[in-house]
Amino acid sequence: MRRRTRVLVAGVASGLLMAGMAAAAVQAHPGGPAAQPPASDEQRTSRPDEMLTAGMAKERAQKLEALNAIVKDPTKLVKRGESSGVQLPNGKWVQWGTPKTAHIFTLLAEFGDATPDGGAPGPAHNLIPEPDRTKDNSTLWNKDSSQAYFQNTLFSKSGGDSMSDFYLRQSSGRYTVTGEVTPWVKLPANATRYGKNDHTDAVRYGALVKDTVDAWYAQQKAAGRTDAQIKTYLQQFDQWDRNDFDGDGNFDEPDGYLDHVQIIHAGEGEEAGGGAQGDDAIWSHSWSAFGSDAGATGPAGNLQGGVQFGNTGIWAGRYTTEPENGGLGVFCHEYGHDIGLPDYYDTDGGDNGTGFWTLMSGGSWLNHGKQDIGSTPGYMGPNEKLFLGWLDYDVVDTTKKTSVNVLGAAAGGNLFGLKQATMVKLPTQHLTKEYTKPFGGSGEWWSGSDDNLQTSLSRDIDLTGATSASVSAKAWYATEEGYDYAKGQVSVDGGTTWIDAGAKLEGNSNGWVDLNFDLSAYAGKKIKFQFYNYTDGGLHFDGLFVDNISVTKNGAVVFSDDAESTDAGWTAKGFTRFDGTIHYDREHFYLVENRQYVGYDKTLKTGPYNFGWGDTKPDWVERFAFNPGIVVWYVNGAYGDNNTSAHPGFGQSLPVDARPGLISFPAPLKPLSNGKAGFDGAFSRRGVPAVTFHKNGNAVTLPARPGVAVFDDTDVNKYWSNTSVRDSWNSTKVSGTGVRIEILLDGNGDLVPAIIKVTRK
Repeated sequence: MRRRTRVLVAGVASGLLMAGMAAAAVQAHPGGPAAQPPASDEQRTSRPDEMLTAGMAKERAQKLEALNAIVKDPTKLVKRGESSGVQLPNGKWVQWGTPKTAHIFTLLAEFGDATPDGGAPGPAHNLIPEPDRTKDNSTLWNKDSSQAYFQNTLFSKSGGDSMSDFYLRQSSGRYTVTGEVTPWVKLPANATRYGKNDHTDAVRYGALVKDTVDAWYAQQKAAGRTDAQIKTYLQQFDQWDRNDFDGDGNFDEPDGYLDHVQIIHAGEGEEAGGGAQGDDAIWSHSWSAFGSDAGATGPAGNLQGGVQFGNTGIWAGRYTTEPENGGLGVFCHEYGHDIGLPDYYDTDGGDNGTGFWTLMSGGSWLNHGKQDIGSTPGYMGPNEKLFLGWLDYDVVDTTKKTSVNVLGAAAGGNLFGLKQATMVKLPTQHLTKEYTKPFGGSGEWWSGSDDNLQTSLSRDIDLTGATSASVSAKAWYATEEGYDYAKGQVSVDGGTTWIDAGAKLEGNSNGWVDLNFDLSAYAGKKIKFQFYNYTDGGLHFDGLFVDNISVTKNGAVVFSDDAESTDAGWTAKGFTRFDGTIHYDREHFYLVENRQYVGYDKTLKTGPYNFGWGDTKPDWVERFAFNPGIVVWYVNGAYGDNNTSAHPGFGQSLPVDARPGLISFPAPLKPLSNGKAGFDGAFSRRGVPAVTFHKNGNAVTLPARPGVAVFDDTDVNKYWSNTSVRDSWNSTKVSGTGVRIEILLDGNGDLVPAIIKVTRK
């Protein structure tokens, strides 16, 4: 999640394919330098808190493909059990909507005394010092982080703020969460073991999950419980077949993995500065434990990696982790990832305009304006709710020239059954992306280009009677050196295990080059050979292109493939044969919502904050309001993320800023961040009041200004400017299709709706 302190951290991006299409953006690798300006009070650095395995990335891409299909043709939605599903062209069912109630298993873990990677022992829980409220009105603190405290914070049924209440209201009654919080367990090692930044994520975070699961299991055994009793207890948390592993289209059944695992650790999170542990603290995140072991470990028939609870046959896979002093905002944000939502802030270190408008960006750090930040979140934007099947909306189709629409508060749950949003459809985008042309002819093999890929192109080769043999090919490759690679591999056991046939292909070949893999060591055997391509979850380039493949045996060519034939005997897993150019369609549309101070959106009035005294009071914030009104989101299926630093003016789902432009301080101070500058970004007939911001104690006052009651997308750049690099990261270019949205009546709370008039030229 987006960091709330003033520390520069290298960012990474988790850009995804939109339904199988390679994202055009280039993103920074974990631990590598981020493309961002120097850190400042306003430039809160970011780091992705959602780390995707290959399976998770595939799940996201399938969900986006399903969304694309539903927007184009709502009849694609079919009722499946308690929720609905969309069947993709390949036959795969994708769940649309969610079960009525989710069951979360929450583990409390404090750290032990062993220090294998340095650092101090611990911490145990309840050791975070109480903030001095004369200097610190931002740090969240609670006196006793007991099991009962977290049970109430997460799953209280007595009313008031809780994760159960938030998701019940966010979904307009369609969904809520329940669960149990376990007693604290002690891990064998200190926090540094699990949080030190010179470890790989898989090592440190995998160990966190395994050691926590093992400690809880040992606690249960010490209490006298049998494996059968432990299994029976855990089965209440396995009610959801997240990915329809058995392919029957029924998601309301167990799959061998706990549906939702949450680990709350002692001490502070690194995203909030890390407290005594500093950079050795754990960064709150969502992931899948040992997801790289997919295909090798996991419940019978559903090998997706993970950690088994003893010998119970029940596994932990997907999980989230948050700190002892985590606010409700961070719990709700990370859980949003667990149910499929991406980050909406710029995970590549940039500064887009989503800000406090959504839980999946700065909205997770909102509050009731008292003595901390992050204690109470704001709601999601409309596209997140659409993605989850929770949005009540009407549609203005492309054939309609004029439409008048009535909008209740975006919070939903109004007494009159009014819609939360209006979707204004735009003409389908017909897009083209050109890669390298084939070496010869009209065809070539391509590995694909995305994060978290493991693609292969394999075939059987009979080398009986051979004394020498080789595979040769023309190749063009572009990979992230040191992280992503391609290579040739051989299997002598039918594809169970693979042996490298030569050096990895890394970096950029800068054109077509010759490959030759000497297979003479396997002479006399029947083998499999494959081209294999791997990418991690950070930066990805164009991948591997292969043409003019030949197999030579005893000096004679016994097989050749110029990628012109559709039947050359290959088994392609993720590789495709194409002419170097792909053509694809993507939907795009506006989602228009009426944001009012209703429900958890009351935090838009009390919770936005700005660290204005970095040199003298670094933990002190000033508070201001995000003004209510009509927020227009441009949802563009051509993009898989909101990393406007990589593609200025474009993103997956970005709010249109009614008053774009930087809010500047005297030089050499940097401008206010775009996420905060969007406080006046809503359209409204009402004006906005004056407001004062500080930076290092320097004040800038913006005067009161009149309302902006009309959105008009005729000029694609009307709400976007590029007077500077940072300025170009804010707001969004619009479609330029002649859509005009006029506010006829401003909404007011949950009793007075907004009325808008949509026209097309």
